[in-house]
Amino acid sequence: MARLSIWVCMLGLVASTCVLGAADAAQVSVPGTRVELQPPEGFKPSGRFPGFEHAAQGASIMVTEMPAGYAQLRAAFTREGLASRGMQLIEAQEVMLAGTRAHLAQVSQSAGGIEFRKWMLLAPNGSESVLVVGTVPRAAPAAFGDAVRRAVLSTSLKTSGEVDSRAGLPFEVDAGSRLKVARRMGNMLLLNPGGTMTRASPEEPLYVVGPSVGGAAIGDLQRFAEQRARQTAEISALRGMQGRRLKVDGLEAYEIVADASDLRSGLPLRFYQVIAPDGTGYFMFQGLVGSGSADQYLAEFRRLTESFRRREATVANEAGAAAAGR
Repeated sequence: MARLSIWVCMLGLVASTCVLGAADAAQVSVPGTRVELQPPEGFKPSGRFPGFEHAAQGASIMVTEMPAGYAQLRAAFTREGLASRGMQLIEAQEVMLAGTRAHLAQVSQSAGGIEFRKWMLLAPNGSESVLVVGTVPRAAPAAFGDAVRRAVLSTSLKTSGEVDSRAGLPFEVDAGSRLKVARRMGNMLLLNPGGTMTRASPEEPLYVVGPSVGGAAIGDLQRFAEQRARQTAEISALRGMQGRRLKVDGLEAYEIVADASDLRSGLPLRFYQVIAPDGTGYFMFQGLVGSGSADQYLAEFRRLTESFRRREATVANEAGAAAAGR
């Protein structure tokens, strides 16, 4: 869930070299990140992830800053690795980003019965990395896809000044004293006792909260929540699920508490999850902790979830989506 292996599933192949040329359009900052780029005409800032989206075309440009070195992630860009994530490599090339070598992979992927093209730019970001992914439906005009590719290649990184890690985040939670914010990943917050990405043990408490990247057909909320729980990375043997309905910031939600095992070590864990649909997707709250500390940290996970509040712009966007769907 919060381990490096989550990010090591992004993948490619070296081909020719090219240089990113300077464009005439102004760079636009992506809130909460050090990334700037030039979104194509018609793209608006997204409320669900750092980046931009074009609702009418079903296209997006998403930015993720990752706590892993470029060389480590670049080595994981393989054709086989892409295939394991449901992506087919079309072509790849080395590019230059402000004098630094970066990697661009073009892939295809199907989701929800629609085939998409993606341009995935992986670049070093100090001791970490940044991934910029432009996604368009395969059926979109070629010129539209070219514009998204150019936008991805317009990426630049701010090297000075402070970055507000909460900027553009569509929600707030009261971190308190037991669990501190360790990292923002896209529009998700990761919290743990040390407030860093280094975990001493898989039994150390971990709490993650954020919105789904895209829409999802929820249908039966309990069934969806149970299916989502079984898809959680890095755990196995999910068992003894106990569920209940509740409300989170006025949203109908479903909570699951269960026992699980750490996938690698087999250590016993307590698993916590809440799914709260919001009309455009859903918010997810997940917690993991060693069974020996389950009682005190389950209470803390619940307190964090109860403190969750959507920011005004998010609520307004959801109301607009609901009205459009009537």
